[in-house]
Parts: sequence; C-alpha cells; structure tokens
Amino acid sequence: MRRTELIEEAIVKKMGVLSDTGALVVNTGEHTGRAAQCRYIVQHAELAETIDWGNTNRPISPGMAERLKGYVLGRFETQKVYTFQGFVTGFPVEVRSLSPWHSAFAANMFRSEAIQSLKGLSDKKVQVFHDPYGKASEIGSEFDCDTYIVLDPVAMTSVIVGTAYAGEIKKSAFALCNYALPQMGVLPMHASANCLDDGSNSCVLFGLSGTGKTTLSAAADRALIGDDEIVWTPQGLSNMEGGCYAKLIDLDPEKEPQIFRATNQFGAILENVSFKKGTRQVDYADRSKTENTRGSYSLGAIDNVFDQSRDASPPKSIVFLEADAFGAMPAVAKLNSYQARFYFISGYTAKVAGTEMGVKEPSATFSACFGAPFMPRHPAVYGDLLARLAEQHGCEVWLLNTGWTQGDFKTGQRFPIPVTRKILSAIQSGELGKQPTVKHPVFGFEVPTSCPGVESKWLEIPNGDAPANLARTFHDNIQKHAGAMDPEVIQKGGPAI
Repeated sequence: MRRTELIEEAIVKKMGVLSDTGALVVNTGEHTGRAAQCRYIVQHAELAETIDWGNTNRPISPGMAERLKGYVLGRFETQKVYTFQGFVTGFPVEVRSLSPWHSAFAANMFRSEAIQSLKGLSDKKVQVFHDPYGKASEIGSEFDCDTYIVLDPVAMTSVIVGTAYAGEIKKSAFALCNYALPQMGVLPMHASANCLDDGSNSCVLFGLSGTGKTTLSAAADRALIGDDEIVWTPQGLSNMEGGCYAKLIDLDPEKEPQIFRATNQFGAILENVSFKKGTRQVDYADRSKTENTRGSYSLGAIDNVFDQSRDASPPKSIVFLEADAFGAMPAVAKLNSYQARFYFISGYTAKVAGTEMGVKEPSATFSACFGAPFMPRHPAVYGDLLARLAEQHGCEVWLLNTGWTQGDFKTGQRFPIPVTRKILSAIQSGELGKQPTVKHPVFGFEVPTSCPGVESKWLEIPNGDAPANLARTFHDNIQKHAGAMDPEVIQKGGPAI
C-alpha cells in the first residue's frame, strides 16, 4: 500500500486523527520512548567475541528468539499485515507490521534507493517483524514481560513485540547495519551531517537524542545530508535513511522553521502530541503524555536537502554534541587527536527526560560512540575507524555543549539555539579555529575565548566544583573500555583528576 492509503487506513481504524494542517497524530500508549531494558541480541556462537555484551546488548538464546519470531508470524497469519519495502544504506529492508501507520512511518524513514557507493557490498536483507499490540508474556513464563526487541545480526532480522513507539523500527534496522558495515570498511555513525550545496565542506554532528542533531543539521545556508544516521564510505558521507524523526517538544516555528513546516503537512506522523483545547491545532509545549514527542517526515518535506543519490565530501569538521546538565562544560572546546578518541568512546551527555522509559529528569550518562544501543560491536572498532578516517582527511574535532550554562538544569539556563547555531557556523567556516584559546584547567582541551557574533558571557569556563565532579565520572566510566584502548588515549586525552 502507498503511504497515503496507509494513513487513510490508520484513520479508519481509529489509530489516529489528522491535525488542522494534515499531519497524522497518533498515540503510542505505554511506551513513549525506546524500551532500552527490553532489547536483546541473539547469542549465536559466532557472535561471542564481536558483540559488546552487557546491559546495552543483552543476550537471548537462539531458541527463545525463534519462539518470539514464531509467535509474531502466527499472529500475522490471522490479521492484516502491512508491508513496506525499501533500503537502509546499501541493504534492502522489509518491514512487516500489524499497524498501518507504522508501515507509513517506515515509508517516511527508509530510503527508496540504496546508497550508490554501497550497492553490491552485501546480498543480505534486513527484515523487521513488528507486532506492537502483542504480548510476549503470552508465549511462556520465560518471557517475563510483554515487550521484547530482539536483534539477530546473523540473520539480519529484528522482532519487535509489545511497543508502539515507532523509533524501535528504525533503530533496530540501523543497529543491524551498524554491526555489518565496519567489516566492509564503512563507518556507521549515530550522527547528523550537512554540507554546502555542492557537497563540499561537510560536517558531522554526533550526539544522543535531545542534544540537537536534527535541529542543528537543518540550517538554511547548508544542505542536509541526514539528521540521525550517517555512513562514512570510501567516497564520503551518505545518509543511511530517507527521512527525519525530530523531537517536537517546544517546537518554535521561528527558531526551527524547516522542522515546523515539515511536521505540519500531510504525510508527517506526530507521536504523542496534544491538541489545544477545542481544536486540532498541536500544542507543542504540552508535556502531559511525554517529553519525547516526535515527528517523522520524509526528506522531500524539507528544503535544501543534499542529493541523496551521491556521497558528499569527507567531513572538514566533526562535532560531538553534549547536553551537559550540570553547568560543568563550556560552550565549545577544540580537541586534539587523543582527546577526540577519549570523548568519542566516552559519549557523554545528560539523558533527556522522555527519551527512554523511566527517565523523568536529566542525568549524566555515557554512551560509547554517542550511540551505544545502536553500535553492537566493541566501541574500539568504531573509535579506531573514526580516528583513522579523521586523520586521513585532516578533520577538526570539537565539543559543542547544547545543555545548561551559568548553573545546572535547576538553577541555570539552556544555551539558546541561536547562540549554538552561531558557534557551529564559526566551526564550519573555519573562523572559530582562528580564535584565541585557553587550556581548560580540568579537562585539558582548548576553549575559545571569542567567537564571531557571540557574546563573551556564553563562552565563559564554568567554575566551582561541577567540572571536577564531572571529570571524575569520565574517569570512572572510561575504565570499562580501558582494556581495549591505547593507554595513551586515556592518559593524554582524558581530564585531570
């Protein structure tokens, strides 16, 4: 079925309604974010040494995985199944779902054609079996909850049961690709990217959900490559997906005009937003359902998108976005090669309320490679490949703080988006690299003391106990990766404690 027909069917089935601008508005029920504690990887013998097993990548036996898949396929036999077929990177992808709007979501998010430079690298197909309304506990007592997301990197399949949060569909497909691609010499990145119209001067922005990947990559003076999942091929940068999945909380048409326009038209799917009383007008400030309100739309809904049929140039700048919640980090800092590897493996931010189930307020988190749930291999695999490519192409690497300043998330204020945009523009133009810097007394990186168009108050280095307290958490976190890292990276790249 076409996307239009899928949306119409969702309305007929009373799964959603249209807003006053034509977007489909749906509710995802209990799960309004990723069910991180319910995600598993099939424990095949050949994966024993290649998966970074732990709380992020929990093992599940092949037998249990087959029982879960059989349960879903059995339900497919008795209900109408909605199928989408497209591409994710160079892999064909097929999504089979019991929900029409989830199939429409897949049509928004995946590519209609494979990345040209990756065609023929593999004959495998990514398959997603999606049953948002099933209950895994019905299978047997060994399934101790209703929700399971099970990835099988050998078969390249994902089975999703018991959650209607649509982000699980795209993230599970990407995680399967992220396991396979490094073997092909391709670096998958949980990042956004943009470039000039001709594909030059590209920039990669790493970051977890809520740090600004989508907002900052959508710039009027640059072409968007992609907003969440990027691959660095031998030819340059390409978009893994065919759409955007933007956070909508407090969406402002003046500050984020492209996202606002894209989510206010037919074809867009808005998750867990509310209407203003007595209208079909979306209230973007309403948090009654979740902080993690989301909107999906195809790249065709926004202006100035880079030609998705070819690769942009390798990046000139790499930016690690962090939403520091404790007023410990400066607005921006330049990293040397040791620091770049240290902070990439650390993947620090504050986990934003609503992005995962159970998160009510920001808390410090470290997610290796700025996307541990989507990077099944050991972090050093991705970190070493990034370092090699960055050195080969002479990339500048920066930290950019989109979190709080002049205090923590209770007493301070969040960096205004226009300020962050000006700093990012100075990075991309090369102007920030020309400004004077001072060495941070705790973290050791270079902090610019001026930036064109930015008031000096935004560039001040935070004082007090917060920097040293955060530095200790960096040190504690990196120890779990130390066995696979070059000791000099920790010694020369990490903060002084």
